Amino acid sequence: METLSLAKANLNWTIDKRRHLHQYPELSLEEKDTATFCRQILAELGYTIRDSFGYGFTADLETPGASKRIALRADMDALPIKEENAHDYCSKHDGIAHMCGHDSHMAIALTTAKILIEHKDSLPCHVRFLFQPSEERVPGGAIGMIEQGCLDGVDEVYGLHNDPGTEIGKIRLCEGPLTACADSFSLGIKGIGCHAAKPHDGLDPILCAAELITHWQSFITRHINPAHLAVLSVTQVNAGNAYNVIPDTATLGGTVRTLFPDDKSKIKQLIEGSFAHYREQGFTFTFNYMDGYPPIVNHPHGVKRVTDAAIPVLGESNVDNNTEAAGWGEDFSYFIQNTPGAFFLLGSGNPDKGIVEPLHSPRFDIDEDCLAIGVAVMLNLVLSA
Repeated sequence: METLSLAKANLNWTIDKRRHLHQYPELSLEEKDTATFCRQILAELGYTIRDSFGYGFTADLETPGASKRIALRADMDALPIKEENAHDYCSKHDGIAHMCGHDSHMAIALTTAKILIEHKDSLPCHVRFLFQPSEERVPGGAIGMIEQGCLDGVDEVYGLHNDPGTEIGKIRLCEGPLTACADSFSLGIKGIGCHAAKPHDGLDPILCAAELITHWQSFITRHINPAHLAVLSVTQVNAGNAYNVIPDTATLGGTVRTLFPDDKSKIKQLIEGSFAHYREQGFTFTFNYMDGYPPIVNHPHGVKRVTDAAIPVLGESNVDNNTEAAGWGEDFSYFIQNTPGAFFLLGSGNPDKGIVEPLHSPRFDIDEDCLAIGVAVMLNLVLSA
């Protein structure tokens, strides 16, 4: 089976499905119409559909005589972002849009399913598609689907994510950690408010916040192995509402990204320890640390399988199987914790077409030709099982 030719022959069908899904995005745990659209297509193709967590579902194709089962995952939810593109298929739901490209992931999965069932007599394995809700909202939908048995009987599981930072015609992955643990935190600082002209009468939470932000930056440079990806970013600072008043309180929020559990624990402990000096001065703190998704840790066998599936499609020079880890989080990590497989990044950017906006940008877009590449690689993963 010449998979890229088949994928290209179905590209108009794929684009049609992607653009429909793009126009009708739904937020995490609200993917009712999205799931109904995908379920109906798969049921009409002949797949066995089973409900799973939230609006998630699985779609199975049984192959007579096969002993192995390969699972392919597609996430369904959109983001609370107002789209700023000018396509005639832009989001029709104000303030909600597929600015992470999950519409493309679903379209790739649907087309892969369509081609597989058209060639079901030549398949070497059973196939299960995992249509997952709530990737964008922690704790995510993967845990719930796993708890409800979506990986029962699965021997290998694979997933992809479009990446506009990688040019179309290339894929990237690596053994070990591919994405980061994406945690978040909030900090409330309570001091004593006073007139701005008499700061000695109060206890300034803004100064405390500023000193903490500066101090925290040394955690990465002086306490974490320089070879490890680690980020501590303060992204929210809020305090006061008058130019001549030092307020009682200030709040901070941000994110911590790490690849290794020991680094995560160390940074959390260092943040908590940084309050001691200010408590002695009279400040009080309310600190909340929210665990995000663990890193995706690709299995060596899974990386080899993806590499072998992608080289016939793209050529060896366009398959980077030793890429640097990304700093963002993904709950595909749960699928792969106890089941062999791998996750890869599918190039979807094209500077020549002006398609360069990053994930989650209100102007995010993909070069739709990447859809055929994603389909071809997924087909090869099944056919080479």
